[in-house]
Amino acid sequence: MTRQENGRRTAAPARAPRTRPTVGSAFDPRSNSINALRLGLAVLVIVSHSFPLGGYGDDPGLGGSTLGAWAVGGFFATSGFLITASRLRSRSLVDFLWRRFLRIYPAFLVSLLVVAFVAAPLASLLLGAGEYSAAGAVRFVVANAALYIREYGIAGMLGSVPYPGAWNGSLWSLFYEFVSYVVIGLLVSLAPARWVRPLVVAGFAGLTLVAAVLATDLVPFPAPLNQTVTLVGYFLAGALVHLYRDRLPLTGALTAAAAVLLVVVIAAGLYRVLAGLPLAYLMVALGARLPLRRVGATHDVSYGMYIYAFPVQQLLSLAIVGAGADVPLWAYIALSVAATVPLAWASWLLVERPAMRLKRLTARAPVDVEGHVLR
Repeated sequence: MTRQENGRRTAAPARAPRTRPTVGSAFDPRSNSINALRLGLAVLVIVSHSFPLGGYGDDPGLGGSTLGAWAVGGFFATSGFLITASRLRSRSLVDFLWRRFLRIYPAFLVSLLVVAFVAAPLASLLLGAGEYSAAGAVRFVVANAALYIREYGIAGMLGSVPYPGAWNGSLWSLFYEFVSYVVIGLLVSLAPARWVRPLVVAGFAGLTLVAAVLATDLVPFPAPLNQTVTLVGYFLAGALVHLYRDRLPLTGALTAAAAVLLVVVIAAGLYRVLAGLPLAYLMVALGARLPLRRVGATHDVSYGMYIYAFPVQQLLSLAIVGAGADVPLWAYIALSVAATVPLAWASWLLVERPAMRLKRLTARAPVDVEGHVLR
């Protein structure tokens, strides 16, 4: 186009080309709604567990899985996105695993100790939870201390509740979370930078293929292998979204398409095989776009909500059974959330945040996949 200036025709300045936003340009690592989403996922786990723990029936089913399992999948997908970024910023594999250890293990161990030596004896004394055994409590802690859950309960306790015998049925997923950390840590550490993306793609594709075989139920696999394939697959899906963040558009249309695809996957019962990528993209898109950045920005209580809700719900069930009360489901859920919040806050303030300060014992030399230093 041209315009007239002082009797002369001059060319109009060219407009700058419009660029589509990408995941990388739209997602601010320091200001996003991921913590709010993770808190919502923790509450969904509470809602799902409320059915069996409160005696209201089985966990709500959704696409061949349960509501709680989908929430755990959301945790793994978001972790894949965030933890891959953490690995790329870390100086070494040891530095990375140290930081991941500090984020998960201290609060996990304290939760075991709180159940074994605070909740269980008080429940025995005040709520009729059964005879408390110090030896059984020690066995509960020692058997589970390696992060792989072998003892869900303390012998002789919780026999009267609707879901008997288990003090904390949520901790099992933490082992698979740490396995995922090791997987992405090794991939980034052992491979040349240019091979990281192809290897993660290959790993995700391989797990998807195995998941497809598992979905047929033709080949018997042990439950731990099933969980590993499904959850590490979700994690690697989130890792892929991060690794391709600068090439992957983040638009309303693509977000809607991911949501529709996820609904189709749920309806078809193919959550093990096809849910990973749309779920990961949807979680990151919502994390980038939702106006919930202040929720959990300073105090992230989602982990504490996850690790303490189950024992809190068992204590509530003990109290309800002991009182012979008839409590509606909505009230049980509300009480569960309200009673867990103080413990989650205490976990964050007294355990998680102080533990994370120890990460300063190691230093970082931030590097991305291409080997560029991030400043």
